[in-house]
Amino acid sequence: MRTGYSWQSLIAVLVVALLPQVVWAHPLKLSASMIEHDATRNTFKMECKVFIDDFQLSLVNSILKDRDPNSVKQEDRAGLVEQYFQKFYSVRHNGRQLIWKVHRIVPLYRENVLVIQLQGASSKLKRGDKVTVENTIMFPDFGSTQTNRTVLLIPSFKIDHGHAATMHDYTMTHVLGERKR
Repeated sequence: MRTGYSWQSLIAVLVVALLPQVVWAHPLKLSASMIEHDATRNTFKMECKVFIDDFQLSLVNSILKDRDPNSVKQEDRAGLVEQYFQKFYSVRHNGRQLIWKVHRIVPLYRENVLVIQLQGASSKLKRGDKVTVENTIMFPDFGSTQTNRTVLLIPSFKIDHGHAATMHDYTMTHVLGERKR
């Protein structure tokens, strides 16, 4: 009986050792972002943190269409990230979608995290305006296992709203000057 137990243990160790590392990389599928309006400059800015491997897979699937990411020239990479955010991360002011431009991308390799800083178009906000955020990044790739934590800050209207976007609830809307229900 002792021999069977040893073989089972050996087989279990070999199976675990031979499985691809991706399976054990990280079970959490999450992004965290903060969108902030600067009333003095009338602009939005965003910082979004994603896992590098998850974001790269999603970028390849949706924007690169299976093209090798290493074949993309360094100077073209920011444009791909901008395309990705235009497709999956919509911030609208009175129905007009803001166009995001990459400000800076910082990889934190030890943590497997990519910090993406974006700047939005100019938007002068006033009472009664409607701001809508739709965050669907990585949902096509990870489905319901993906959660996108989003914080919207509009200090001039006392908005500090956090939302955990899921596949079925990925939108938050604020009418400026009205209390959130």
